[in-house]
Amino acid sequence: MSTLSLVLIVVSVVGVGVGAALLIRRQRYIKSLRDRGWTFDGSPGFDTVARLSNPPFGLGFKRSPDDQITGLTAGGRPFQVIEYGSEYWKGWVGMVTLSRHLPELWVTGGQTLPRSGVSATMVPVPPALGTGWTVGVQDPAFANEVLTGQLCVALLTLVSSQPGVNLSIDGDQLVVQDPPRKDPEQLAPWLEQLATLAAAIDAAPLDRWIQPVREPRLSFYQHPEWYWVGQDDSLLQSTPVTRSGHDHSTSNVIRGRDGDGPPFVAFTHDWKTTRTESSTDSEGRTTTRTVTENHSEPLLGFELPVHLPRLTVGYSGRGISFESEAFNDQFSVKADDQKFAYDVIHPRQMEFLMATRPSPFQVTGNWAWFQVSTHDHQTIARNSYFFRDFLAWIPRFVWKNVGLQDSPYPQR
Repeated sequence: MSTLSLVLIVVSVVGVGVGAALLIRRQRYIKSLRDRGWTFDGSPGFDTVARLSNPPFGLGFKRSPDDQITGLTAGGRPFQVIEYGSEYWKGWVGMVTLSRHLPELWVTGGQTLPRSGVSATMVPVPPALGTGWTVGVQDPAFANEVLTGQLCVALLTLVSSQPGVNLSIDGDQLVVQDPPRKDPEQLAPWLEQLATLAAAIDAAPLDRWIQPVREPRLSFYQHPEWYWVGQDDSLLQSTPVTRSGHDHSTSNVIRGRDGDGPPFVAFTHDWKTTRTESSTDSEGRTTTRTVTENHSEPLLGFELPVHLPRLTVGYSGRGISFESEAFNDQFSVKADDQKFAYDVIHPRQMEFLMATRPSPFQVTGNWAWFQVSTHDHQTIARNSYFFRDFLAWIPRFVWKNVGLQDSPYPQR
């Protein structure tokens, strides 16, 4: 037997041994959890995180819940410890349930950086917490009312037993990153500390801050009316996707709206094309092969409340001439009805377009389709806010001309 063969056998035996040891250790770990009356699920569904939308949740299109531990604390408060991953973060989080759905709150202390992806106002830290803490909220008044002396004492107790604390309120969940999940003997008292924090929040007079209960579906941070669909190939029949090729499908379908803005659909369209290539070698023999290529394109469309004449706003090609040379130099506007174009693209609208420089788009019928290069959270949000304001700049008489009594998008 050669030396190489012997080495391969040894490596294989060691690999099998390590795998068996890891499996045995995992089974013992799961048993220790169940012995406490807790539940372990190695393949939890998306419903386990559907009510959560604040980072690390609510970001990205690829979300992956993994090993999950659930149960009740000593006082009967439901908890969850779960492994979670997305394009932006991967790790473990622990959470306990609050008695009310509350606005977002962010508290970090010790050797911990503020949570990535958060958009919040940093407010002064209560003197009772001391130094080394940061607090973020959307409304500073909420921070003043929730950070009671009782909660500050509980936070100081929690940080005294670990290097740092990264805590948030997400609806009716008090969420903390990096739980000591490897050892149930450490996890149990840690969960009791979270329960103490939750009890302090429940005891505070915060009823005026109660938020609406969210629908149990995958949502997006600070976009409560966006929701994840995943795949909806019926869109291939009703949207301006590329028609050539074969094996057409949709992925990462998102629907929603922002406030009183128009509803949107955003997704990736995937398809394939096949071609035949022939080549001749030096001896004159010809061979033929079939080449299949994969393609994708992002689609972003906004639904309008009424049928509008075709109007295209872009940056290239010969377009309608407007009274502003600065606008004509930057934009190319095309329309089937020039009067409609002049009514919509008035001087204030031109100023708005030049200030915002939106993605090119075309209004056609009951939809406006944007020419975007990527399908992501930021692209959808930017164009959603822009288009709502663009529609608000359309004069009332234009809306009346197409059958509405008033503008569906008043100026803000």
